[in-house]
Amino acid sequence: MFTVVGRSVEVDIKMESVGRLEWPDYLVLAVFLAISLGIGVYHSLTGGRQRTTEEFIMANRRLGILPTTLSLFVSYSSAIGMLGLTAEMYMYGIQFMLWLPIGSVVSTVLVERLVVPWIFPLRLVSVNDVSSAVL
Repeated sequence: MFTVVGRSVEVDIKMESVGRLEWPDYLVLAVFLAISLGIGVYHSLTGGRQRTTEEFIMANRRLGILPTTLSLFVSYSSAIGMLGLTAEMYMYGIQFMLWLPIGSVVSTVLVERLVVPWIFPLRLVSVNDVSSAVL
């Protein structure tokens, strides 16, 4: 029973499907899997332009700003991050969200000014390459 601006409204919620998947859920999963599989099969059959592993992983170092930005955004906003931020704010309040923009700006500027000019000329692919080349 909900009260909305002086009115009592009864809502009948069926709880029988909570905790298990129904046919629409399976349909969404099947469509998602079919699309992903279709993209993979298409690119495997057309051959693609990448001939080496470095061309495949680094996009021949010619990736535009939008795909690079989207890739970084997706890397930072992972499922673990979403769950962790939710739990953090539930446990300790919203002060984390007040300091998040400041910390993000400071860390981005430091990485952009100090780390990228040091790492980029090395033309490395991953963090493992960084640790072996620097040490």
